[in-house]
Amino acid sequence: MLKRLALGLLLGLLIGLGLASGLHFGLGLRSASGLLGYLLAMGAGATAGVLAGKPPWQQEAWIEAILKAVAGLGFGALVFWLTSSYIPWTLPSSVLDLPSGTPLAHTLLISMPLTAGLFGTLVSLDNTSDASASSSAKRARVRELPEVEAIAEPVSGTSKKKRGARRRD
Repeated sequence: MLKRLALGLLLGLLIGLGLASGLHFGLGLRSASGLLGYLLAMGAGATAGVLAGKPPWQQEAWIEAILKAVAGLGFGALVFWLTSSYIPWTLPSSVLDLPSGTPLAHTLLISMPLTAGLFGTLVSLDNTSDASASSSAKRARVRELPEVEAIAEPVSGTSKKKRGARRRD
């Protein structure tokens, strides 16, 4: 379990850092607030949901990948809202080509890896390995009972008399 936690956290951080560094160094987008901040956080959560845990290219994993992506959208929006509403920390000086006073929640190189890392950890906790799934599928869920012959109980004579008495009335 700890191995899955560490792997999910590492994979999520790498996914978020890759997305954020592509935006930061490639496109020159260093911070995002408002609707753009929500959309980027949702994109980081959805990407981590698709790529963390069970890979979508494995057999019959595409439905799970879609569900994890949709959950990642909501998780990304929730994390962005929580961090921008309740964490008032700002950058102390100009770091990463950002002006001082920029909120940490709006800094892409911090918020996107945080979002993707947290959601990657949650997704990897849900992931089970194929070996444990295949071994549990081979086991019988219900124990087979041996065949039992039907035993007929003899009807006692007193019950016949009672039945006859009821019919006459």
